[in-house]
Amino acid sequence: MRHLVRTNKPRILEEKDVIWTQKFIESGKDRPTNGSSTYAHTEVKKALSDISFQKCFYSEVKFANLSEAQVDHYIEVTEDKTKTFEWNNLFLSHKDSNQGKKPNRIIPNSEILNPFIDSDEEIEKHLFFDDDENIRFLSEKGRKTIEKYRLDKTIFNELRRQKLKEYRKVLESILVSIESNPDKNGMSEVDKNALRIFSQTDSPFSYMFKLILKRNNLKL
Repeated sequence: MRHLVRTNKPRILEEKDVIWTQKFIESGKDRPTNGSSTYAHTEVKKALSDISFQKCFYSEVKFANLSEAQVDHYIEVTEDKTKTFEWNNLFLSHKDSNQGKKPNRIIPNSEILNPFIDSDEEIEKHLFFDDDENIRFLSEKGRKTIEKYRLDKTIFNELRRQKLKEYRKVLESILVSIESNPDKNGMSEVDKNALRIFSQTDSPFSYMFKLILKRNNLKL
């Protein structure tokens, strides 16, 4: 999870959210039946994806395409139907984070991290990764965030490990180059940039790599 900044409401919501909300409430249904053409409209997904650099808001899994992403309601439809199409209530989630997410009656939003409210520095007070890059918690708020969004699910751990292998391969290559070249005095800017890529906000699991670089005194 990284801090995110909400952009302007997409055109489709500017034009339709009030009408959609009214029709949905009048329908008496528990959930909208046409989500893919309303709150999960391609315009909405694209706008949400741009906010997070094509990543899940919670797990930082990078989407190959938007068909892998699901639009999540931060305040659930069952809690407040008036927020079903509200721009600030729509988040982009990996299906394995969204499906099976703990409802607010079990883990309230007020007790978890929010990428639009909490800074990277605040998130760092609650979440960290062990040597195998399994996500861990430093506080009750961190624990509940992991539990609510299933951030410790096997698929996420495995995807993080795969990315970690890429990082270690790059780092090993740099260290071998330094060791084999007596005239080379530490890492060059090219070396540092090769590592910086992993912690850039548009990279998958960038928060994890930010912490790895910091832990190894490589705050670049």
